Amino acid sequence: MDGRLYVPWFAVGDPEEDELETLEAAQHTFVSVLRERAAAWPCDPEDTAVLRPEETGFAHLLALLSPVTPGTDSVGSVFGAFFDGQGVLGTEVHNQMLIPMLHESVVEVLHAAGSPAQCAELTADWFERVQRHSD
Repeated sequence: MDGRLYVPWFAVGDPEEDELETLEAAQHTFVSVLRERAAAWPCDPEDTAVLRPEETGFAHLLALLSPVTPGTDSVGSVFGAFFDGQGVLGTEVHNQMLIPMLHESVVEVLHAAGSPAQCAELTADWFERVQRHSD
């Protein structure tokens, strides 16, 4: 073992104590599908996170992608997917307040509805486009 901490993709809560199992069924499915798709992404698991509604003040689960700008150690933009169990809104978010930047987003805004798995697949597609845009 090399001593590095394993951080899961889209860690829920503290990455050392991933709390995926504490999510409601729809949220669990959404995050699980995102994790499966993220395994092939060029970014690192540390560039992703999940915040529960009680952690954000929003009524939705928030999946975050904060890709590091190539050649630097800095994050240029933060992107979030707000999932309510039946639909998802994906957009650039303010890097500290995590509020949606619908009119100022540097990428297309995602609006989708469907099952948790369908929403996660569409969100993963969107996150992949975001990463290509930020290269």
